[in-house]
Amino acid sequence: MKTSTPIFIVYAICVFMLAPAYGQQRFQRWGGGVDDETLHFGFSFHYINADYKIALKPDWQLPHPDATEMGNLIGVSSPFYHGMGLGLLADLKLAENINIRFTPSLVFSNKIVNYTFAAPTGSPTIDSNTVIEKLVRASYIDLPLLFKFKSDRKGNYRGYLIGGGKYSINVTSGKRYDDTGLAPVEKYLKTKPGYFSYEAGIGFDIYFDFFKMSPEVRWVQSVGNLLDNRDPNMYNHPIERLMLRNFQVSLFFE
Repeated sequence: MKTSTPIFIVYAICVFMLAPAYGQQRFQRWGGGVDDETLHFGFSFHYINADYKIALKPDWQLPHPDATEMGNLIGVSSPFYHGMGLGLLADLKLAENINIRFTPSLVFSNKIVNYTFAAPTGSPTIDSNTVIEKLVRASYIDLPLLFKFKSDRKGNYRGYLIGGGKYSINVTSGKRYDDTGLAPVEKYLKTKPGYFSYEAGIGFDIYFDFFKMSPEVRWVQSVGNLLDNRDPNMYNHPIERLMLRNFQVSLFFE
C-alpha cells in the first residue's frame, strides 16, 4: 500500500498537468478542424434584396409611338425586391489568414421596374397617374471567385472581410421572354443573359464541435449595361443604362 501511494500521486499530477493541454487541443479543434485543411467544402443559404440602378436617356420623357395614349412618362423607378439562393462552397487555404473561395449558387431573384405616366389633361381626379409594373424574371447561376481575409481566431470566433468578382448567367427559360404577338403594353423589359459584377462584404466564423457556421453580409454591384434593347419597345425606350445592385445576407456551413 505504501509503495502504491507515490505511484498514485505521480499519476494524479500527470493527469492534472495534461488535462489543460488536452482541453486546449480539443478547444482548438472545434469546427471540425476545417481551418487546418488546405481544401474543404461546404454549402450556403442566401437572402437577397435587389434593385436596378437606372440611368435614363436625355429625352426619356418623349413618348414612344406605342405609348402615346398612356400620357406623359414622368418617372421610371425600381424598388427593392427580395429573392433567395442555395449554394455550394470550395475553400482553398493560401496562408494562415488568407483563403480563396469559389461559391457557385442558384439564385432566384426577380426584379421590378415601375413606369409612371401622368394623368391626361382634364382628368376628373387629382391622383390618377398610371403606374405600370414590369416584373423582370431572373434565375441565375452565380459563379463568384472571392478572397477571404481573416483575423486571428479569438476563442470560437473569427471576423473576416471578403471581396472579389462574379459572373452570373440567367437560366430563365427563353419562352418566358418571348413576347412575339403581344400588345405593345404587354411587352417585356429584357436583360442580357449574363453579366459581371464585383462584391465585398464582412462576416464572422463561429466554431461549433464538428462544423463552422459563418453569417455574412455582402454588397454586389454589376459592371456594364444589363439592358437588352435589341427589340425596342415602350419599356426599354427611355432607359440608357440598367445596372443591378443587391444586398445579400448569407449563412455558410463548413
